[in-house]
Amino acid sequence: MIHCADLTGLFMKPIFIRFLLAVALAAEGNLALAAEKPESLIPFDKLDAAAQARVRQVVPGYAFYRKVHLSKSTVRARYDIFEHLINKLDPCSVVAQLLKIVDYRREQRPDGSYFADNRKGVAGYLWPLRVAPGEQLYFAEGSDNNGERVSGCAILLFRYQEMQPGVLKCELHGFVKVDGAVQRLCAILLQPFIANTVDRRLGEVVDAPMQVAEEATANPAKVLKLTDSMPPEDASKLKEFRALLARPEAKP
Repeated sequence: MIHCADLTGLFMKPIFIRFLLAVALAAEGNLALAAEKPESLIPFDKLDAAAQARVRQVVPGYAFYRKVHLSKSTVRARYDIFEHLINKLDPCSVVAQLLKIVDYRREQRPDGSYFADNRKGVAGYLWPLRVAPGEQLYFAEGSDNNGERVSGCAILLFRYQEMQPGVLKCELHGFVKVDGAVQRLCAILLQPFIANTVDRRLGEVVDAPMQVAEEATANPAKVLKLTDSMPPEDASKLKEFRALLARPEAKP
């Protein structure tokens, strides 16, 4: 694995400085040209002032844009169950933990943000900026302490559409801003090598809802049984989900 620290020595050698600056400028130029279309995806005019301020922390000024390669781009699930889970990330994480999809919780804070720590060096906050049918916009901020520490923030646009009953097509767009000049330059230069890692980290935001929705649709009795005996706090979080699971699908 290549870390930013491994490149620092190279950055200090004069023979590489002009080359790296040229590559960085070329990368920045390409990103600027490519940015027009991706940035137009963000429904800026539909955001309130607070959400717009969050977006401006990342766009413009992001290191790179990714159309994320999701672990699942097609989800086989009831639309109403999936939509409930993507809108309710806190109870979704309770069920995801019961199903052993994740081994940590995503907890909602008083300010409306969600906090998660996977206890493996990655932790961060997620703020929903806009919730609309078939679309979610998030601001994410966190750090990855595996190897060379990297921190930053991102704007994530998640879209989903029911292609036919029980089949949803999903896509995730990410605008990533990396803290620190050296880390930012590393991210730009090494983007082809870190793309899979970036996609995995960004995809974690929506992976659990997609997997829980599929399992709840395929095996509702199993999921209901798993959630039969819960601590009062968790039972309260899952009340709406259990009621939804026990009744026929409500069409959007």
